[in-house]
Amino acid sequence: MSEALFKSFAIVGAGPHIGIPIAFLAIGTPILVIARPTSKNTSTLPDNDPNLKVVRADYTSASEVSAILRENKVDVLISTVTFFFGGVVVQDVLADAAKEAGVKLFVPSEFGVSPPAAGLAHEKHAFAVYAKSIGLPTLRVYNGLFHDFVPWVTALTETGKFHIASKGDMPGSFTAISDVAGYVAHILTTLPPSRLLDVEVRIEGQRATLSEISALYKGSVPVVHCDALPIEGVLAADVRTSYQQGFDVGAASCGWDPDTKTDDAELASKDNSLWEGHRWLTIGEVLGL
Repeated sequence: MSEALFKSFAIVGAGPHIGIPIAFLAIGTPILVIARPTSKNTSTLPDNDPNLKVVRADYTSASEVSAILRENKVDVLISTVTFFFGGVVVQDVLADAAKEAGVKLFVPSEFGVSPPAAGLAHEKHAFAVYAKSIGLPTLRVYNGLFHDFVPWVTALTETGKFHIASKGDMPGSFTAISDVAGYVAHILTTLPPSRLLDVEVRIEGQRATLSEISALYKGSVPVVHCDALPIEGVLAADVRTSYQQGFDVGAASCGWDPDTKTDDAELASKDNSLWEGHRWLTIGEVLGL
């Protein structure tokens, strides 16, 4: 007898970047979007799709979120809350709500590389430990840096210059936002739950160095090699610099192991095969280079 697939999905933190609700709608799967009371991000979602339902809730209230999840009989709760501004920290509350409501799987806001126990993005590691402690199964998705974020991580967006705050010759993992969103929707709706519970998946749309990416601009923007990104007018410059410096040791790869501090290039894309036949977008295609 075949294993029943997950049927009911909800997402919190549906901002403008990861686009998971759109991916679900594209395959005709109903999805519930739980937005903050003051969020305006839902304005980008279609308002005439019968498969989309938007409700509002206080993310800091486990009882409020739990009631919504229970009422809608949600199997899978997907979190895309932002790493910045304390978004990831509220996931403990969301986990409590999911556990109380009988949610079968929680997809936390990872969408980067395997996080360390200390340092940049350690909150993501701490959440994984917490979810396990309360017996809430998780599916953690590592995809490296979004193609779309290359201008951001190099401060090209603010300065018009492509800054490389590392040696620039070590490869990292990059994946298009649309590919990540489509991948998540695909595996959650096609794979049996037993393949997804307490699992880490690693995908990679393209493996490249920052120097290789800078060459795609073909001299149209200045390339600046520096020890750190400029601070003036560059929000979270220290975070961007830290991420770039991770390239030098392999920490920008989906094959990175924060415990052994080693990178496995084959491991970085080991789960691409779960989306059989899919063609992954390149950085050049996404950025129009």
